[in-house]
Amino acid sequence: MLAFELKKFIGLLLMPIPLTLVLLTLGILLLNRLPRTARGLLVTGTLLLLLTSWGPVATRLVNLVEGDYLAFDLEQPVDVVVVLGGCHSSDRRVPPAAQLCSSSLYRLVEGLRILEANPEAELFVSGYAGYDRNNHAEITAEIAVGMGVDPDRIRIFRTPRDTREEAALMRPWLEDKTFALVTEASHLKRAIRFFEQQDLSPMPAPALRLGSEGSDLKVQALQQHKSERAFYEILGLLWQRMIGN
Repeated sequence: MLAFELKKFIGLLLMPIPLTLVLLTLGILLLNRLPRTARGLLVTGTLLLLLTSWGPVATRLVNLVEGDYLAFDLEQPVDVVVVLGGCHSSDRRVPPAAQLCSSSLYRLVEGLRILEANPEAELFVSGYAGYDRNNHAEITAEIAVGMGVDPDRIRIFRTPRDTREEAALMRPWLEDKTFALVTEASHLKRAIRFFEQQDLSPMPAPALRLGSEGSDLKVQALQQHKSERAFYEILGLLWQRMIGN
């Protein structure tokens, strides 16, 4: 558990905005003792924030990790639709679907689209509670049932904390099955590798492609989100290669 939390914390620090804040803070602290180094840190931090918030750079970065995955072809029959876990925030003031973060909602909607085209298929949903009081997989299943999916077609995996654990836990139910693996285009390369390491053959089903969103010369939060996604997946791929699984 400690190793998992440490990995998440280090990954968080290496995202564009936290990394910018670290560089700027160090620059300010070193202004009197090492002025030349301090100025370099301040300039680097400012440029990092500016460039990762600028449309052309952010779109190029996220395109590096989104690959060339096409929208899932509904003519391809599947036995299972796997919707990978994501993020949510429990709030009784809003309906269940509004408690999912946007990427998780996109994943579920795409999963339900594929499920509708395969009336005999099962829907796998996963994800632990994290720091929330409710379990992510259960919220996702609740939304699916509310949208007309028979509860008997849903298999809930409540404990996986990341994609590696999802692949390992789902393996016994996916052996010798054809299945669509639903997640963001930026996450698919890493997710597919985890499932292939379990001797499974996932069919990629991208639910969201940030690089498709219009890019202009503006500096804005939307572009920062693209850069953050790119940083996260690049770090994830590097870590995946380092540990060999």
